[in-house]
Amino acid sequence: PTAVPLRLPSAVPTANFPAESDIAMLCRSPRVSPRGTSRTLALPSGLSSSSTTPSAGTNGGPAGDLYLNITLRPHSLFRVAGHDLHLEVPIAPWEAALGAQIEIPTLEGRVSLKVPPGSASGQKLRLSGKGLPKPHGGAGDLYANLSIVLPGTLAEREKKLYEELRDASRFDPRSRFRR
Repeated sequence: PTAVPLRLPSAVPTANFPAESDIAMLCRSPRVSPRGTSRTLALPSGLSSSSTTPSAGTNGGPAGDLYLNITLRPHSLFRVAGHDLHLEVPIAPWEAALGAQIEIPTLEGRVSLKVPPGSASGQKLRLSGKGLPKPHGGAGDLYANLSIVLPGTLAEREKKLYEELRDASRFDPRSRFRR
């Protein structure tokens, strides 16, 4: 376990503990230094931001001598909502139109995700049980938020294909403006 030093004033029974990240917080035992002593705390699984958890007493005192207020720092990939995770997933226009099998990261590693044909930007795909652990077992969900991303520059062949599609398609995304 990684030790995170935290100095507490001797008269304060509550400490704010910022975790390294949402993911790291789940599996690390922080080291705190209440009243000038140093000890490692085992945090229970399933804690989330705004959780408060009691610690065993210090200097032989009863349980509850110290409460830790848990605050999770933002993660580089996942946004946390309770025990659910949200992941922004960029997809190509042809993947949205035709559907695709893509790989995305989860807490346990990469998984395959089926993007259905006709997917739209802003559409959310749910992966049940792939979120953060819950205190009494189970886990939240992971939501893959789809975002259609266009290439920055088009090769001549790509440009021609888009022009062919434009000429062949009857689709009008602004048809509701003409009512």
